[in-house]
This record gives sequence, C-alpha cells and structure tokens, in this order.
Amino acid sequence: MTAATLGLIQVWALAGWAGQNDKSLHDVMIKWDAGWMTKIAEFGYFGFSVSPDPRELVQWQSVAFFPGYPVLVRIVSAPFAVFGGENAAFAGALVVSAAASLVFAWGLARLAVDVWQRSGPVPRRVVSVRAQAAMAVAVCVLAFGAPMAFIYWMPYSEALFSACVVWTLVMVLRRRFLAAGMLTLCAGLTRLTVVAVLLMLCAVAAVELWTWARKRAPFPAAAVSAPVVGSLGIAAYVGWADRQVADIGGYFAAQERGWNSQFDFGAGSWTWIREHPVVRDLGDHNAVAYVLSSWMIVFVFALCVASLWPLLRGWLPWQVWLTAVLVAGSVLGSNGIMHARPRLLLMPVLFLLLPFVMRAVQWAATPDRPARGRRGALLAVAGVLWCALGFWVFGWMTVEFQYGI
Repeated sequence: MTAATLGLIQVWALAGWAGQNDKSLHDVMIKWDAGWMTKIAEFGYFGFSVSPDPRELVQWQSVAFFPGYPVLVRIVSAPFAVFGGENAAFAGALVVSAAASLVFAWGLARLAVDVWQRSGPVPRRVVSVRAQAAMAVAVCVLAFGAPMAFIYWMPYSEALFSACVVWTLVMVLRRRFLAAGMLTLCAGLTRLTVVAVLLMLCAVAAVELWTWARKRAPFPAAAVSAPVVGSLGIAAYVGWADRQVADIGGYFAAQERGWNSQFDFGAGSWTWIREHPVVRDLGDHNAVAYVLSSWMIVFVFALCVASLWPLLRGWLPWQVWLTAVLVAGSVLGSNGIMHARPRLLLMPVLFLLLPFVMRAVQWAATPDRPARGRRGALLAVAGVLWCALGFWVFGWMTVEFQYGI
C-alpha cells in the first residue's frame, strides 16, 4: 500500500512538472531505455529502426537488453494490441513494472523482517505484527521515496530485476537454496548484473561445503546446485546473443561498441568525478545532472565502506551485504553512460541502508510513550524529506535533463 501510494503521488507530481516544460507524462516515461524495451517487446530484437530511415535497422545494439522484461511486456500487452489500443507495448510495460514493483516492495519488507529477527540478542526472536507493519512502511518509504525510485514504475527492467534479487536473498536466508537458484535464473534473463548474485550463491555453496566437510553434515546438494541452476538464464541469453552478433565479436563487443560499456576497474568513474565535481552554472540543467551522478558515485563508495559496521555488528547478513557490494562494484568499476549511475546504483543503496533504517525503527519504538511519539514524528519528518529529495532528483533527471538515465 505504501509503495503504491508513493507511486501515485509521484505520477501526479511528475505529470505536473512535465506539463510546465511542455512535455507529457508519456514523453517523460518513454525516454531512453524505456523506448528500447517497448520496441523490443513489440518488434523483436532486429525488427525496428532507431533512425528516421526505416532501412537502417538495429543490427547489434539491441542485444545489450536482456529478454526477460520485454518478453513479459509482449505477453501482457497482447490484449491491448488485439483490441487496437495505441501504445499497447507501453501500456503493457506499465502493468509489468507496477506488478514487479509491488512484488519487490513485498520482498523488501519480508527481507527486513527476517533480518530483524536474525539480528537481535536472541536469534529468531518473534516480531509483533505491529512492528512488522512499521518496518514494512519504513523500508517502502526508503525504497520508493529514494532518488531515482520512480524508475521502478517506468518501462525499465529495474523493478523486475530487483524483485527477483530480493526474493533470492529471502530464500537464501531461509535456506531454500533451489528456490533461490530458480529466482536467480529469472534474474539472469533480465540483467547482466546477475553475475553479482551468482557470486553470492557460489560463496553460500562454499560455506555449506565447508560446514559439510568439518561437521560431517548431510551433503548440501541444494546449495551446490543453486549457482548452477541460477547461471542457466544468463548463459542461455549470452550464448544466443553471441551467435546473433558474431560478426562484430559477440555480446560483449556489442556492449562496448554500442554503449561504451566495459569493466575498467573504476577508471571511467574516477575520470567522471574529476571532470564533474561541482555545479559551475546552475542554469545548465545537464551540468546539474552530471554532478548529481558524481555525488551518487561518491556516496555509494562511502556507503560500501560504512556498511562494514552493520555487517560486523551482525545487523546485516553477509549474503545481503556481499550482493549489494558486488552490484555496486560492478557498476562503479565499469565505464559507460555515467549519468545512468544513480539508476544502476539504486538497488545496492537500498540493501546497504536497510540496517540503518531498521535501527531507526527500533529507536523510535521505545516503551516510553511520550518519547515514542516524539521519535516517531521525527522519523516521519525524515521520511518526508527523503521522499522530497528523491522526487526532486528523479524529476530533474527525467524532465530537465536532456540525455539518458
């Protein structure tokens, strides 16, 4: 409910902001990757043009986008197309993103409660229904009020990928390893970043094997199978894409040639920060967006370091921490479109901020009623300010900024 309410408020506010700039909400929501996603869903990978000349068909750039999201959009948009609805793929994409966002919100709330139960002085302590509801509201405000969070409602694959990853983590913490592997398989059909999740599953399998070897426990077949099952999705798609664009060197060559995206150990991120440290001209809307991207890169790096504290204190399971840091590292360590960093870094930020939000909710839930009221009000004000900051950043990046996010 909290996620849906925030989404509706953001849609209404963004429509007003776009209208002041002589743009429609559709114009804002179909920008950049959203256009690629809906075109792939409607025409397939090689059936559309990105230039005014229809003879210039996409030959290799489109394969950078994994098929999970466009396939779901194609299925959901079929009824809209049958009945002659305009922008059927766009409508279907909004439905898929909205559904995936709600599943992600549910999973994040479930993950927060599970982590809260594990991090107390008594393992697996009972958390009251009221406390679970408060925690769910807090983490939904964190996630859907964050800078760039509106991307979850757009025709992008962020919501679907994040939903798969968060439920993978829930399954891992509950030791349902085969379910985690299947969810990772689905994530692997959605984003290349699934490599971080696969590495986490490999680490989990190694820990389980070590326990088996030392304690003569039953062989952890499910844990060992999970990364194997999880790798099938990404392996199948990259193999297919390699064959489609073999003439230019395969999938990763298409990534590099089409989007300048390759792992460079952070050289591109460092160069970007040096070139865009501060805003020199507030009237240059593009420059403001560039600096916002620089600040996001610095913030995430600092957050990865700061997250060692809750990790060592036992407030954040190492599986969640490792996944978030690996995703952040893969983004920060790669070149590519730097002003897309705030979007690509959103999920690891949410995971790494999770223990701090949990502690804030625990702090507000003091037995002292007057103190509880004051702390609750302070927490609510902080939530409102967080949402206001998040909306301003996203509105600027989508309405005022000229380029892609």
